Amino acid sequence: MSSKVNFSFDSVLGVYYAGQIVSGTAELITERPKTIRSIYITVNGFVETRWQESVEKPGADGKLVKALETYTTTEIYYSSDKYVYGQSGGSQLELPQGKYVFPFQATIPPQAPTSFNGTHGQVKHEVTLTIDRAVRYNNIFKQCFTVILPNDLNAKPEHLQPLKRIEEKTFWWGSIFGGNKPMVMDVSTSYSAYVPGQKINFHIVLDNQADVQCQDVKVRLFKNVTYRGKAGDKEQLKTTEVRIADKHCGEVDKNNKAKFDEFLMVPPTTPTTMNERGPIRVSYTLRFIAKTFRLHGGGDLVVDFPLVIGTVPLHGSADDKGPGQKTEAQPNTNGSYQVMVAPTFQEDVCTEHFESNTYKPRYPVYILSAQPTNANDARSPLPSLYPRAADTLPAPSVNYTPNPVSPVANPSTGVQKAPPYPVQAPAAVPAVGNNFEVLGFSIPPGYQPTASAPADASGNIGWK
Repeated sequence: MSSKVNFSFDSVLGVYYAGQIVSGTAELITERPKTIRSIYITVNGFVETRWQESVEKPGADGKLVKALETYTTTEIYYSSDKYVYGQSGGSQLELPQGKYVFPFQATIPPQAPTSFNGTHGQVKHEVTLTIDRAVRYNNIFKQCFTVILPNDLNAKPEHLQPLKRIEEKTFWWGSIFGGNKPMVMDVSTSYSAYVPGQKINFHIVLDNQADVQCQDVKVRLFKNVTYRGKAGDKEQLKTTEVRIADKHCGEVDKNNKAKFDEFLMVPPTTPTTMNERGPIRVSYTLRFIAKTFRLHGGGDLVVDFPLVIGTVPLHGSADDKGPGQKTEAQPNTNGSYQVMVAPTFQEDVCTEHFESNTYKPRYPVYILSAQPTNANDARSPLPSLYPRAADTLPAPSVNYTPNPVSPVANPSTGVQKAPPYPVQAPAAVPAVGNNFEVLGFSIPPGYQPTASAPADASGNIGWK
Protein backbone atom coordinates (compact mmCIF):
# COMPACT_ATOMS: atom_id res chain seq x y z
CA MET A 1 0.00 0.00 0.00
CA SER A 2 1.43 3.39 -1.03
CA SER A 3 -1.58 5.67 -0.44
CA LYS A 4 -5.09 5.55 0.95
CA VAL A 5 -7.89 8.06 1.49
CA ASN A 6 -10.52 8.13 4.22
CA PHE A 7 -13.56 10.27 3.37
CA SER A 8 -15.62 11.79 6.17
CA PHE A 9 -18.95 13.62 5.69
CA ASP A 10 -20.37 16.30 7.96
CA SER A 11 -23.87 14.82 7.56
CA VAL A 12 -25.10 11.72 9.35
CA LEU A 13 -24.17 8.59 7.40
CA GLY A 14 -23.37 10.71 4.34
CA VAL A 15 -27.06 11.40 3.58
CA TYR A 16 -28.16 14.70 2.05
CA TYR A 17 -31.31 16.14 0.54
CA ALA A 18 -31.36 17.84 -2.85
CA GLY A 19 -30.57 21.54 -2.39
CA GLN A 20 -28.31 20.99 0.62
CA ILE A 21 -24.55 21.52 0.82
CA VAL A 22 -22.43 18.37 0.90
CA SER A 23 -19.25 18.89 2.90
CA GLY A 24 -16.58 16.94 4.69
CA THR A 25 -12.91 16.05 4.61
CA ALA A 26 -10.67 13.71 2.67
CA GLU A 27 -7.75 12.33 4.69
CA LEU A 28 -4.86 11.28 2.47
CA ILE A 29 -2.15 9.03 3.92
CA THR A 30 1.03 8.39 1.94
CA GLU A 31 3.80 6.01 2.97
CA ARG A 32 6.47 7.49 0.72
CA PRO A 33 7.12 10.77 -1.12
CA LYS A 34 5.33 11.37 -4.42
CA THR A 35 6.14 13.60 -7.36
CA ILE A 36 2.86 15.22 -8.38
CA ARG A 37 1.44 18.20 -10.20
CA SER A 38 -1.66 18.74 -8.09
CA ILE A 39 -4.42 17.19 -5.98
CA TYR A 40 -8.03 18.10 -6.72
CA ILE A 41 -11.40 17.00 -5.32
CA THR A 42 -14.46 16.55 -7.52
CA VAL A 43 -18.05 16.38 -6.26
CA ASN A 44 -20.48 15.22 -8.93
CA GLY A 45 -23.76 13.49 -9.62
CA PHE A 46 -24.76 11.59 -12.75
CA VAL A 47 -27.05 8.88 -14.10
CA GLU A 48 -25.88 5.97 -16.21
CA THR A 49 -27.75 3.06 -17.81
CA ARG A 50 -26.41 0.17 -19.85
CA TRP A 51 -27.60 -3.25 -20.97
CA GLN A 52 -27.33 -5.57 -23.97
CA GLU A 53 -29.97 -7.25 -26.08
CA SER A 54 -29.77 -9.87 -28.80
CA VAL A 55 -30.79 -8.55 -32.23
CA GLU A 56 -30.66 -9.76 -35.81
CA LYS A 57 -28.65 -7.72 -38.32
CA PRO A 58 -27.77 -8.29 -41.98
CA GLY A 59 -24.37 -9.94 -42.37
CA ALA A 60 -21.79 -9.54 -45.12
CA ASP A 61 -23.66 -12.05 -47.28
CA GLY A 62 -26.99 -10.33 -46.69
CA LYS A 63 -28.32 -13.00 -44.35
CA LEU A 64 -29.54 -12.15 -40.87
CA VAL A 65 -27.09 -12.93 -38.10
CA LYS A 66 -27.51 -12.58 -34.35
CA ALA A 67 -25.53 -9.87 -32.57
CA LEU A 68 -25.47 -8.09 -29.23
CA GLU A 69 -26.56 -4.46 -29.22
CA THR A 70 -25.67 -2.22 -26.28
CA TYR A 71 -28.14 0.40 -25.08
CA THR A 72 -26.74 3.14 -22.88
CA THR A 73 -27.25 6.69 -21.70
CA THR A 74 -25.34 9.11 -19.47
CA GLU A 75 -26.41 12.47 -18.02
CA ILE A 76 -24.33 14.71 -15.77
CA TYR A 77 -26.42 16.57 -13.19
CA TYR A 78 -23.66 18.61 -11.54
CA SER A 79 -19.88 18.61 -11.13
CA SER A 80 -17.49 20.88 -9.24
CA ASP A 81 -13.68 20.73 -8.97
CA LYS A 82 -11.44 22.26 -6.32
CA TYR A 83 -7.66 22.14 -6.26
CA VAL A 84 -6.54 21.47 -2.70
CA TYR A 85 -2.82 20.95 -3.33
CA GLY A 86 -0.96 22.65 -6.15
CA GLN A 87 -2.89 24.06 -9.07
CA SER A 88 -4.04 23.23 -12.57
CA GLY A 89 -1.18 23.27 -15.05
CA GLY A 90 1.39 23.84 -12.29
CA SER A 91 4.92 22.52 -12.25
CA GLN A 92 5.93 19.38 -10.41
CA LEU A 93 5.72 19.28 -6.61
CA GLU A 94 7.17 16.93 -4.04
CA LEU A 95 4.44 15.50 -1.79
CA PRO A 96 6.26 14.31 1.35
CA GLN A 97 5.28 11.16 3.19
CA GLY A 98 2.63 11.77 5.84
CA LYS A 99 -1.05 12.51 6.50
CA TYR A 100 -2.97 15.31 4.77
CA VAL A 101 -6.51 16.49 5.45
CA PHE A 102 -8.38 18.37 2.71
CA PRO A 103 -11.85 19.88 3.11
CA PHE A 104 -14.45 19.73 0.34
CA GLN A 105 -17.82 21.40 -0.16
CA ALA A 106 -20.37 21.64 -2.97
CA THR A 107 -24.05 22.55 -3.41
CA ILE A 108 -26.39 19.81 -4.57
CA PRO A 109 -28.91 21.14 -7.16
CA PRO A 110 -32.49 21.40 -5.81
CA GLN A 111 -33.78 18.96 -8.43
CA ALA A 112 -30.94 16.43 -8.23
CA PRO A 113 -32.49 12.94 -8.42
CA THR A 114 -32.43 10.41 -5.60
CA SER A 115 -29.50 8.01 -5.40
CA PHE A 116 -30.25 4.64 -6.96
CA ASN A 117 -28.37 1.43 -7.68
CA GLY A 118 -30.06 -1.15 -9.90
CA THR A 119 -29.44 -3.97 -12.32
CA HIS A 120 -29.10 -1.91 -15.49
CA GLY A 121 -28.31 1.57 -14.21
CA GLN A 122 -27.43 3.90 -11.38
CA VAL A 123 -27.96 7.44 -10.11
CA LYS A 124 -24.64 8.11 -8.45
CA HIS A 125 -23.42 10.98 -6.27
CA GLU A 126 -19.78 10.77 -5.26
CA VAL A 127 -16.66 12.57 -4.06
CA THR A 128 -13.43 11.88 -5.94
CA LEU A 129 -9.89 12.78 -4.86
CA THR A 130 -7.40 12.70 -7.73
CA ILE A 131 -3.63 12.90 -7.39
CA ASP A 132 -2.40 14.28 -10.71
CA ARG A 133 1.00 12.65 -11.27
CA ALA A 134 3.49 13.86 -13.83
CA VAL A 135 4.82 10.67 -15.40
CA ARG A 136 2.68 7.92 -13.89
CA TYR A 137 -0.94 6.92 -13.64
CA ASN A 138 -3.09 9.25 -11.58
CA ASN A 139 -4.17 8.04 -8.15
CA ILE A 140 -7.97 8.17 -7.97
CA PHE A 141 -10.04 7.56 -4.81
CA LYS A 142 -13.85 7.65 -4.77
CA GLN A 143 -16.60 7.59 -2.15
CA CYS A 144 -20.37 7.61 -2.79
CA PHE A 145 -22.91 9.49 -0.70
CA THR A 146 -26.72 9.44 -0.71
CA VAL A 147 -28.89 12.23 -2.12
CA ILE A 148 -32.66 12.21 -1.62
CA LEU A 149 -35.09 14.32 -3.63
CA PRO A 150 -37.95 15.11 -1.18
CA ASN A 151 -41.37 13.76 -2.07
CA ASP A 152 -43.94 15.11 0.39
CA LEU A 153 -47.06 12.95 0.11
CA ASN A 154 -49.20 15.80 1.50
CA ALA A 155 -48.56 17.83 -1.67
CA LYS A 156 -51.17 15.80 -3.58
CA PRO A 157 -54.64 15.34 -2.00
CA GLU A 158 -55.27 12.24 -4.12
CA HIS A 159 -52.77 10.34 -1.96
CA LEU A 160 -55.36 10.41 0.83
CA GLN A 161 -57.77 8.38 -1.29
CA PRO A 162 -57.99 4.66 -0.46
CA LEU A 163 -57.33 1.86 -2.90
CA LYS A 164 -60.47 -0.23 -3.41
CA ARG A 165 -61.63 -2.77 -6.00
CA ILE A 166 -63.75 -5.87 -6.44
CA GLU A 167 -62.62 -8.51 -8.94
CA GLU A 168 -63.96 -11.95 -9.79
CA LYS A 169 -62.77 -14.95 -11.80
CA THR A 170 -64.35 -18.16 -13.04
CA PHE A 171 -62.58 -21.50 -13.64
CA TRP A 172 -63.33 -24.12 -16.26
CA TRP A 173 -62.84 -26.81 -13.61
CA GLY A 174 -66.20 -25.93 -12.08
CA SER A 175 -68.03 -26.21 -15.39
CA ILE A 176 -67.06 -29.89 -15.62
CA PHE A 177 -69.26 -30.63 -12.60
CA GLY A 178 -72.19 -28.53 -13.77
CA GLY A 179 -71.33 -25.30 -11.96
CA ASN A 180 -69.39 -22.22 -12.95
CA LYS A 181 -69.61 -19.85 -10.01
CA PRO A 182 -66.89 -17.21 -9.56
CA MET A 183 -64.25 -16.49 -6.97
CA VAL A 184 -64.77 -12.90 -5.79
CA MET A 185 -62.11 -10.80 -4.05
CA ASP A 186 -62.88 -7.44 -2.43
CA VAL A 187 -59.71 -5.54 -1.41
CA SER A 188 -59.08 -2.08 0.06
CA THR A 189 -56.39 -0.02 1.79
CA SER A 190 -56.50 3.18 3.84
CA TYR A 191 -54.37 5.33 1.49
CA SER A 192 -52.74 5.19 -1.92
CA ALA A 193 -49.31 6.47 -0.79
CA TYR A 194 -46.97 5.48 2.03
CA VAL A 195 -43.41 5.93 3.30
CA PRO A 196 -40.78 3.32 4.25
CA GLY A 197 -41.36 1.99 7.75
CA GLN A 198 -45.12 2.49 7.48
CA LYS A 199 -47.74 -0.26 7.65
CA ILE A 200 -50.01 -0.73 4.64
CA ASN A 201 -53.19 -1.81 6.45
CA PHE A 202 -55.45 -3.73 4.08
CA HIS A 203 -58.84 -5.44 4.18
CA ILE A 204 -59.63 -8.51 2.05
CA VAL A 205 -62.87 -10.43 1.70
CA LEU A 206 -62.54 -13.54 -0.47
CA ASP A 207 -65.86 -15.12 -1.38
CA ASN A 208 -64.87 -18.44 -2.93
CA GLN A 209 -68.05 -19.62 -4.63
CA ALA A 210 -66.07 -21.67 -7.14
CA ASP A 211 -65.40 -25.39 -6.92
CA VAL A 212 -61.66 -24.80 -6.61
CA GLN A 213 -59.57 -24.27 -3.52
CA CYS A 214 -57.64 -21.05 -2.90
CA GLN A 215 -54.27 -22.29 -1.66
CA ASP A 216 -53.15 -18.94 -0.29
CA VAL A 217 -54.10 -15.27 -0.27
CA LYS A 218 -50.92 -13.26 -0.76
CA VAL A 219 -50.16 -9.54 -0.73
CA ARG A 220 -46.94 -8.38 -2.35
CA LEU A 221 -45.20 -5.08 -2.98
CA PHE A 222 -43.20 -4.89 -6.21
CA LYS A 223 -40.57 -2.36 -7.21
CA ASN A 224 -40.75 -1.59 -10.93
CA VAL A 225 -37.74 0.09 -12.56
CA THR A 226 -37.78 1.38 -16.15
CA TYR A 227 -34.41 2.10 -17.78
CA ARG A 228 -34.03 4.21 -20.91
CA GLY A 229 -31.07 3.80 -23.24
CA LYS A 230 -29.97 4.43 -26.81
CA ALA A 231 -28.07 2.47 -29.43
CA GLY A 232 -27.27 5.03 -32.10
CA ASP A 233 -30.53 6.84 -32.88
CA LYS A 234 -32.68 4.00 -31.58
CA GLU A 235 -34.18 4.47 -28.10
CA GLN A 236 -35.17 1.45 -26.03
CA LEU A 237 -36.84 0.87 -22.65
CA LYS A 238 -36.13 -2.02 -20.31
CA THR A 239 -38.28 -2.79 -17.27
CA THR A 240 -37.52 -4.96 -14.25
CA GLU A 241 -39.79 -6.05 -11.41
CA VAL A 242 -38.50 -7.02 -7.97
CA ARG A 243 -40.57 -8.18 -4.98
CA ILE A 244 -39.58 -6.23 -1.86
CA ALA A 245 -42.34 -7.19 0.61
CA ASP A 246 -44.57 -10.24 1.01
CA LYS A 247 -47.51 -11.25 3.24
CA HIS A 248 -49.25 -14.64 3.38
CA CYS A 249 -52.78 -14.48 4.78
CA GLY A 250 -53.96 -18.08 4.47
CA GLU A 251 -56.05 -20.45 2.37
CA VAL A 252 -59.78 -20.43 1.61
CA ASP A 253 -61.61 -23.70 0.87
CA LYS A 254 -64.03 -23.97 -2.02
CA ASN A 255 -67.56 -22.73 -1.35
CA ASN A 256 -66.26 -20.76 1.64
CA LYS A 257 -65.76 -17.11 2.56
CA ALA A 258 -62.92 -15.53 4.54
CA LYS A 259 -61.95 -12.07 5.73
CA PHE A 260 -58.40 -10.82 6.35
CA ASP A 261 -57.41 -7.60 8.15
CA GLU A 262 -53.62 -7.53 7.98
CA PHE A 263 -50.76 -5.18 7.15
CA LEU A 264 -47.67 -5.11 4.93
CA MET A 265 -44.59 -3.21 6.13
CA VAL A 266 -42.87 -0.94 3.60
CA PRO A 267 -39.10 -1.65 3.72
CA PRO A 268 -36.30 0.88 3.06
CA THR A 269 -36.59 1.55 -0.66
CA THR A 270 -36.22 4.21 -3.35
CA PRO A 271 -38.99 6.85 -3.39
CA THR A 272 -41.25 6.92 -6.44
CA THR A 273 -39.69 8.88 -9.29
CA MET A 274 -41.50 12.12 -10.05
CA ASN A 275 -39.71 12.79 -13.37
CA GLU A 276 -41.55 10.83 -16.05
CA ARG A 277 -38.81 11.25 -18.67
CA GLY A 278 -35.72 10.47 -16.62
CA PRO A 279 -33.29 7.74 -17.74
CA ILE A 280 -34.33 5.72 -14.66
CA ARG A 281 -37.89 5.67 -13.38
CA VAL A 282 -39.00 3.89 -10.19
CA SER A 283 -42.63 2.97 -9.49
CA TYR A 284 -44.45 0.45 -7.28
CA THR A 285 -47.26 -2.08 -7.59
CA LEU A 286 -49.32 -3.46 -4.70
CA ARG A 287 -50.57 -6.88 -5.75
CA PHE A 288 -53.28 -9.04 -4.15
CA ILE A 289 -53.20 -12.69 -5.25
CA ALA A 290 -55.64 -15.55 -4.66
CA LYS A 291 -53.45 -18.56 -5.47
CA THR A 292 -55.10 -21.63 -7.07
CA PHE A 293 -53.96 -24.96 -8.54
CA ARG A 294 -52.85 -24.65 -12.16
CA LEU A 295 -54.79 -27.81 -12.96
CA HIS A 296 -58.06 -25.99 -12.28
CA GLY A 297 -57.45 -23.65 -15.23
CA GLY A 298 -57.81 -19.92 -15.50
CA GLY A 299 -54.80 -18.99 -13.37
CA ASP A 300 -54.77 -16.96 -10.16
CA LEU A 301 -57.14 -14.15 -9.26
CA VAL A 302 -54.95 -11.03 -9.21
CA VAL A 303 -55.70 -7.41 -8.31
CA ASP A 304 -53.00 -4.77 -8.96
CA PHE A 305 -52.80 -1.20 -7.68
CA PRO A 306 -50.19 1.48 -8.41
CA LEU A 307 -48.68 2.67 -5.12
CA VAL A 308 -46.64 5.81 -4.39
CA ILE A 309 -43.68 5.71 -1.99
CA GLY A 310 -42.66 9.12 -0.63
CA THR A 311 -40.25 10.67 1.86
CA VAL A 312 -42.73 12.57 4.08
CA PRO A 313 -45.82 10.72 5.42
CA LEU A 314 -49.42 11.87 5.17
CA HIS A 315 -50.89 13.86 8.04
CA GLY A 316 -52.78 11.54 10.39
CA SER A 317 -51.44 8.36 8.81
CA ALA A 318 -49.65 7.45 12.06
CA ASP A 319 -53.04 6.66 13.61
CA ASP A 320 -54.24 4.47 10.74
CA LYS A 321 -56.11 1.39 12.02
CA GLY A 322 -57.16 0.06 8.63
CA PRO A 323 -59.59 0.80 5.77
CA GLY A 324 -62.75 2.49 6.95
CA GLN A 325 -61.25 3.20 10.40
CA LYS A 326 -58.92 6.08 9.63
CA THR A 327 -59.52 9.44 11.27
CA GLU A 328 -58.91 12.92 9.94
CA ALA A 329 -55.68 14.56 11.09
CA GLN A 330 -56.49 16.81 14.03
CA PRO A 331 -54.26 19.81 14.87
CA ASN A 332 -52.93 20.30 18.39
CA THR A 333 -53.88 23.21 20.64
CA ASN A 334 -51.11 25.33 19.10
CA GLY A 335 -52.49 24.76 15.59
CA SER A 336 -49.89 22.22 14.51
CA TYR A 337 -50.35 18.55 13.72
CA GLN A 338 -49.00 15.62 15.67
CA VAL A 339 -45.22 15.78 15.78
CA MET A 340 -43.43 12.74 14.37
CA VAL A 341 -39.90 11.77 15.10
CA ALA A 342 -37.30 12.40 12.43
CA PRO A 343 -36.63 9.43 10.17
CA THR A 344 -33.71 7.09 10.41
CA PHE A 345 -31.74 6.28 7.27
CA GLN A 346 -31.41 2.63 6.33
CA GLU A 347 -29.81 0.83 3.39
CA ASP A 348 -31.90 -0.15 0.40
CA VAL A 349 -33.55 -3.54 0.85
CA CYS A 350 -32.81 -4.52 -2.77
CA THR A 351 -29.61 -6.42 -3.49
CA GLU A 352 -29.33 -5.67 -7.22
CA HIS A 353 -26.46 -3.43 -8.26
CA PHE A 354 -25.08 -1.89 -11.44
CA GLU A 355 -21.93 -3.62 -12.65
CA SER A 356 -19.16 -3.15 -10.02
CA ASN A 357 -20.98 -0.53 -7.92
CA THR A 358 -21.90 -2.25 -4.64
CA TYR A 359 -22.80 0.96 -2.76
CA LYS A 360 -26.24 0.81 -1.12
CA PRO A 361 -28.03 4.17 -0.83
CA ARG A 362 -29.85 4.95 2.41
CA TYR A 363 -33.48 6.05 2.48
CA PRO A 364 -35.64 7.66 5.21
CA VAL A 365 -37.54 5.16 7.36
CA TYR A 366 -40.27 6.29 9.79
CA ILE A 367 -41.65 4.72 12.95
CA LEU A 368 -45.22 6.04 12.96
CA SER A 369 -47.00 3.94 15.60
CA ALA A 370 -47.47 5.14 19.19
CA GLN A 371 -45.87 8.55 18.68
CA PRO A 372 -46.48 10.94 21.61
CA THR A 373 -48.20 14.27 20.98
CA ASN A 374 -46.83 17.33 22.76
CA ALA A 375 -49.08 20.38 22.48
CA ASN A 376 -46.36 22.67 23.80
CA ASP A 377 -43.81 21.58 21.20
CA ALA A 378 -43.22 24.43 18.79
CA ARG A 379 -41.39 22.35 16.21
CA SER A 380 -42.55 21.99 12.61
CA PRO A 381 -45.61 19.74 12.15
CA LEU A 382 -43.65 17.69 9.61
CA PRO A 383 -40.74 15.45 10.48
CA SER A 384 -37.34 16.91 9.77
CA LEU A 385 -36.26 16.47 6.17
CA TYR A 386 -32.62 16.56 7.11
CA PRO A 387 -30.32 14.12 8.92
CA ARG A 388 -29.90 15.16 12.54
CA ALA A 389 -26.43 16.21 13.59
CA ALA A 390 -27.36 15.20 17.13
CA ASP A 391 -27.19 11.57 16.09
CA THR A 392 -23.41 11.70 15.87
CA LEU A 393 -20.64 12.79 18.20
CA PRO A 394 -19.20 16.25 17.53
CA ALA A 395 -16.30 16.07 15.12
CA PRO A 396 -12.91 16.98 16.59
CA SER A 397 -11.12 19.99 15.23
CA VAL A 398 -9.06 19.22 12.15
CA ASN A 399 -5.91 21.00 11.02
CA TYR A 400 -6.31 21.29 7.27
CA THR A 401 -3.31 20.93 5.04
CA PRO A 402 -2.27 24.23 3.42
CA ASN A 403 -2.26 24.34 -0.34
CA PRO A 404 1.20 25.03 -1.78
CA VAL A 405 0.77 26.90 -5.05
CA SER A 406 3.42 26.11 -7.62
CA PRO A 407 4.45 28.34 -10.52
CA VAL A 408 2.21 27.99 -13.53
CA ALA A 409 3.80 25.94 -16.27
CA ASN A 410 3.76 26.75 -19.96
CA PRO A 411 0.16 26.29 -21.17
CA SER A 412 1.39 24.20 -24.07
CA THR A 413 2.66 21.59 -21.64
CA GLY A 414 -0.52 21.49 -19.57
CA VAL A 415 -2.34 18.19 -19.25
CA GLN A 416 -6.07 17.98 -19.84
CA LYS A 417 -7.55 16.13 -16.88
CA ALA A 418 -10.24 13.54 -17.45
CA PRO A 419 -13.53 13.87 -15.51
CA PRO A 420 -14.13 11.16 -12.87
CA TYR A 421 -17.66 10.53 -14.12
CA PRO A 422 -18.46 8.48 -17.27
CA VAL A 423 -18.54 10.36 -20.55
CA GLN A 424 -19.32 7.43 -22.84
CA ALA A 425 -20.06 3.73 -22.65
CA PRO A 426 -16.81 1.84 -22.08
CA ALA A 427 -15.97 -0.89 -24.53
CA ALA A 428 -15.77 -4.38 -23.09
CA VAL A 429 -12.22 -5.77 -23.41
CA PRO A 430 -11.87 -9.52 -22.86
CA ALA A 431 -9.02 -10.71 -20.67
CA VAL A 432 -6.19 -12.49 -22.48
CA GLY A 433 -4.00 -14.96 -20.64
CA ASN A 434 -2.57 -13.71 -17.36
CA ASN A 435 -2.23 -10.10 -18.50
CA PHE A 436 -3.78 -7.47 -16.26
CA GLU A 437 -3.92 -3.72 -16.21
CA VAL A 438 -3.56 -1.66 -13.04
CA LEU A 439 -5.53 1.57 -13.12
CA GLY A 440 -5.31 4.49 -10.75
CA PHE A 441 -1.83 3.95 -9.30
CA SER A 442 1.74 3.16 -10.16
CA ILE A 443 3.50 -0.15 -9.49
CA PRO A 444 6.55 0.35 -7.28
CA PRO A 445 9.68 -1.82 -7.75
CA GLY A 446 9.34 -5.26 -6.15
CA TYR A 447 5.52 -4.96 -5.90
CA GLN A 448 3.70 -8.25 -5.29
CA PRO A 449 -0.09 -8.32 -5.85
CA THR A 450 -2.20 -9.53 -2.95
CA ALA A 451 -5.27 -11.75 -3.15
CA SER A 452 -7.54 -9.21 -1.45
CA ALA A 453 -7.62 -5.95 0.47
CA PRO A 454 -6.28 -5.88 4.06
CA ALA A 455 -8.55 -7.42 6.67
CA ASP A 456 -9.01 -4.09 8.46
CA ALA A 457 -10.08 -2.27 5.29
CA SER A 458 -13.42 -0.56 5.83
CA GLY A 459 -16.08 0.19 3.24
CA ASN A 460 -15.26 3.91 3.00
CA ILE A 461 -11.49 3.58 2.48
CA GLY A 462 -10.00 3.50 -0.98
CA TRP A 463 -6.92 1.31 -1.17
CA LYS A 464 -4.28 2.01 -3.75
